[in-house]
Amino acid sequence: MRSRPDQSSLLDVSGVALLAVGHFMAFVDRAVPSVYAPLLKAEFQLTDTQLGALQGPAFVALYVAATLLAGHRGHHLRPAPLLAGAAALWTAATAALAFAPNYGSLLAARLTLGFSQAAFAPAALALIVAAAPPERLSRWVSMFTSGSSMGRSGALLAGGLALGAFSSGTLHAFGHAPWRAAIILLTVPSLAVTALLAWRLRGLKPAGAGGPGLGAALARIAANRAGLGLHFLASGAVILVVQSAGAWAPSIVNRACGLTPAASALLVGVVVLVAAPSGHLAAGWLMDRRLRAGGGPAAVLAGGLALAVLGTALLARAGDPAMAAAALFLITAGGGGAALAALAGLQPLSPAALRPPMNGLYLAFVTIAGLGFGPLLTGVVSDRLFAGPHGLAAALAVVSALAAALAVLAAVLGARPWRTLARETREALA
Repeated sequence: MRSRPDQSSLLDVSGVALLAVGHFMAFVDRAVPSVYAPLLKAEFQLTDTQLGALQGPAFVALYVAATLLAGHRGHHLRPAPLLAGAAALWTAATAALAFAPNYGSLLAARLTLGFSQAAFAPAALALIVAAAPPERLSRWVSMFTSGSSMGRSGALLAGGLALGAFSSGTLHAFGHAPWRAAIILLTVPSLAVTALLAWRLRGLKPAGAGGPGLGAALARIAANRAGLGLHFLASGAVILVVQSAGAWAPSIVNRACGLTPAASALLVGVVVLVAAPSGHLAAGWLMDRRLRAGGGPAAVLAGGLALAVLGTALLARAGDPAMAAAALFLITAGGGGAALAALAGLQPLSPAALRPPMNGLYLAFVTIAGLGFGPLLTGVVSDRLFAGPHGLAAALAVVSALAAALAVLAAVLGARPWRTLARETREALA
């Protein structure tokens, strides 16, 4: 990582890797309720709808407003205090989750977590997009998004191992429930990452100064409803599929395959650890090729969603861990690839100065659509329409199929406007 007088900021690959590690830890803490969902359900007597609300809307409520603020002006602030401060606050919110005495306290901890994590992704993306060579932009973005996708895997693996250790007595829980002690243990690496961000980013200048804000981004979307509006719609539906599957996968494996919560978390974590970076990095390579050729994200997005929907259909019929693992691989790799195509496909549609607020607006929108509605909607469908050990998996398959159909329709209808707007943006820059 280094600075140059002719650029507001410049990162090398190691700098992008550091930001990816921070993104990884953010998603480790964000995924904690999905890791321990069976135990939370039992201890607090929760319905699937309440669990879905805890994983989705409770996180999203403040996250969206703070993300919009970060996208509007966050890229004008110095990265070190902004990113390290966000990491410190979300670590404290995760620790508060471990000491929650009731459902209301769980909701309060998730609200705080959402608020504290909101600034990280927009600010980090602004740094990456400002510094990435044009021919490697999608791959640099895929490195960053791989951190988030692997963060869920890290939560599942570390959370499952910690839960097993405390449950068996290998580690002493000091009178606390094993799941509470396991959450506390998960916060220790976040403290180290907080210190590393503060040290390594010191002296790095903001990604932008005096540039346009959210108003300009909204005006550009209003002026290009076919190109940008349809892309936002397709992206929101993609993230709904990804977040629904990520939130409920451990619970589905627990119910359908009869595994313990710890074993379910470990199985899902191992699959995600391999499948998530595979999908993101492969899609990043494909998107760089597509963008060089003047193509858009529709084909990569549709291909990834086809794999994901096939995976949800298989998961609804899975009765053993091997079949569940195969289904989860398709869901994770396909959904991750589609999500990367959506984010990378947004970058050519705006001038460089407008990308930070546009990315902030994009992250707020897809978080509302995906995390705000996906887990909750799946829980509602499960409670209302399906029963039995495979009911939750069937609900996920239905929700994912409908969302994927909407995403592909919007991407196909928006393919030509996307190419037109991307070409006009390139010509304006030239």
